[in-house]
Amino acid sequence: MLRTVPQPHDWELGPSLAFGPSFLHYPTFQICKSLGALKERIASELPEFIRSGIHIMASQTALGEITLGDSHEYGLAVNVFDRPIIDELILNYARQYMRLPDFTIAERWHGVYAKHPKLPYIRISPEPRVRVVIVTSGIGMTLSFGIAEETFCNC
Repeated sequence: MLRTVPQPHDWELGPSLAFGPSFLHYPTFQICKSLGALKERIASELPEFIRSGIHIMASQTALGEITLGDSHEYGLAVNVFDRPIIDELILNYARQYMRLPDFTIAERWHGVYAKHPKLPYIRISPEPRVRVVIVTSGIGMTLSFGIAEETFCNC
């Protein structure tokens, strides 16, 4: 994951953006009839995106920074060291499709997710009126408001 410095002059991105490779990452889009053609195109033109689980999204923080990402590595022995080439692939792709006043990167980080082989999230109630929800698939930002509504409206 990458985060830029605050953008100058109160520049605003507007809505969060998801670029083409993100459609391959999220299972929700598997119903799209054109997904196969998109996967073939990305595999042909951007094979490292497939190998490194790269997809591109951008959103702006309240401070004006742009968060960009991301890539995914799966398995029991995940490499904990930075791979600068991944960041460059993300930045080069993003620069083709968005014009930021300042692409200077201020922060970089790794997310580590607990991943369940089948369930996108687990919801348990260990005590009356106590709910624990764990997203086990890396789609917490996408799923969070729907899970929250189900969790808090069914108390």
